[in-house]
Amino acid sequence: MEMMERPCLMEKIEKHIESIPTLESSRMRLFNVLQEEDSSIESIEQVVSSDPAMVAKVIKLANSSFYRHTERHVGIQQALRTVGLDMVKCIALSMAVMETFGNETPSMKELWKHSYAVAFISGMLGCSKPEKECLFTGGLLHDLGRMVLICKAPDQYLPLCEFSGNWPDLTLENDVFSLDHTIIGEMIGLRWHFPPEVISVIRHHHEPVCRMSALVYLTDKVTMQKEGDSSAEDLASEATIKGYLGDEYKDLVNTIRQRYRTNKAVFENMG
Repeated sequence: MEMMERPCLMEKIEKHIESIPTLESSRMRLFNVLQEEDSSIESIEQVVSSDPAMVAKVIKLANSSFYRHTERHVGIQQALRTVGLDMVKCIALSMAVMETFGNETPSMKELWKHSYAVAFISGMLGCSKPEKECLFTGGLLHDLGRMVLICKAPDQYLPLCEFSGNWPDLTLENDVFSLDHTIIGEMIGLRWHFPPEVISVIRHHHEPVCRMSALVYLTDKVTMQKEGDSSAEDLASEATIKGYLGDEYKDLVNTIRQRYRTNKAVFENMG
């Protein structure tokens, strides 16, 4: 690519980011309700029921072969109890973001499926409620910058995926756009007023700087390996990550692998 084109592409992406609206929808209201410790199933059902698309998605998931053990199809209240509030939170936040970036192309569908897996698994690794919430949200949106590139610069970004055979690495993205998807994700996170710890996970999920970003990094890489992505690094040599995670490193790798195997059908049905 000509050197003159790179600043133009970067300016194009930055202008697109400036034009992206803030997240204000019934789905974000539901996500905020789910963050409250004293939320009742009745209050959640009331918010969900006002959004037919979300009702359809929750009921479809609850009636999938993974959850349903009888021939009787369930309604919305039983569906909420069946899939669990963490999964409802996942659906709410992802649908809010989809309103901005869509979910129509095969690449975007694959990215969302991967993001669901990282969110669901990493959210289980937290030691406290605030940790779990940070890991869940950061895990779901760790590739937010890729969504921007797929949506706003598909003609330049999707050929990079074909060229690399997987998702392009940060170096390749920088070569083409003069910035990478972690920086773009950070910019969106700031625009949407996400908590600083979530923005840090989005920005540093390839180069961790703390326990939270290290857990999402590890979940991301192990999940990519299970999905058959040959670009996922060899985890055995990740000395920096071990420094943040300590003696639990090997156990965490095994836990992530096991939870991916156990819940793979759920991630498939989320698409």
